[in-house]
Amino acid sequence: MLRNHGVRRRLKGAGYRRCAPTPLDLNRIWTDPLDGVQFVLFKISPGRYWVDAQHDLYRIGSAASLTGIAVERLRAWERRYGLSPAHREGRTRYYSGEQLERLRRIKQLIDQGQPISSLARLTNEQLGARQTESLAIAPPLPRVGVIGPNLSVLAHQRGKDSQLALAAQWANMVAFTAAARLPKLDAIVVQLPTLTTQSIEVIREKLGNAQIVVVYHFAAEKYLRRAAQANVEILRWPVTWPEIEQACTPASGRPLKADGMAERRFSDAELIAIAAGSTDPSHCPKHLVELISQLNAFADYTADCGGADDATVANAVLYRQAQREATHARARLEEALEAFHRP
Repeated sequence: MLRNHGVRRRLKGAGYRRCAPTPLDLNRIWTDPLDGVQFVLFKISPGRYWVDAQHDLYRIGSAASLTGIAVERLRAWERRYGLSPAHREGRTRYYSGEQLERLRRIKQLIDQGQPISSLARLTNEQLGARQTESLAIAPPLPRVGVIGPNLSVLAHQRGKDSQLALAAQWANMVAFTAAARLPKLDAIVVQLPTLTTQSIEVIREKLGNAQIVVVYHFAAEKYLRRAAQANVEILRWPVTWPEIEQACTPASGRPLKADGMAERRFSDAELIAIAAGSTDPSHCPKHLVELISQLNAFADYTADCGGADDATVANAVLYRQAQREATHARARLEEALEAFHRP
């Protein structure tokens, strides 16, 4: 990549060199043919330009790829909130490296549920403070226990970015049953050579509302049906740790209920009140209420389908998975709706 290293070269018939530009007037934008990065060229003298390595520019398409923010959204933010690019040449927008870093911070905060209207006019220091606050109030990781040697191996091999906190482990069901005191757990994952309801009942009796995830090797269809009806997550060995995480943790990052579904944050009456009282000109809160209500209805529908007498075991599991994913999607939208009402 071409950089300001004091090496004399030729650019489209015009030389450039490392020196301070006099005067410091922008003359043209040059594109590196190797990687497409845009550079600011300052005119030094007729036919000679200075490349400033501190002012690399990126076309809006490249900025979108590097920040994860769609081109259409960048243009909308420019119109609504004044997030203008560093330079424009005709209809082409160019963003600086500093602006890309700022946009990345804004994107991270939006992903955490904060609205763009509260972020667009903040300084870089204020955005950094917001990020620090978000980390400080992040919910704790769900506490999980594992039963079985293979699961213990998987747990100890998990990466640093794991979404679960390993709180306890037992070699087998005998060791778990013999334990006099058990830690508080959000979920328990047990490996069973043969799936039976007896082990599930023992775990339920000792841990109460903790979610149960069973990893089995062999199972009769009647026991698969009973486990599904008991709201137990079922995985067949072999499994990976990310699959276990998905079974134990919702998309919102909050601990699950015993049945694996994400809790509702707003009642129907609260949703109606929010939609009726919203004065946001974009109507985003109203649209969020509509989407949340639709997901609530779909979750209820899949619950009815899974509990029907004619539902096969395989279909019952699929319906329950659809219901669980719907509640997780609703939880994410509820976080976004809640952000609109933060002071």
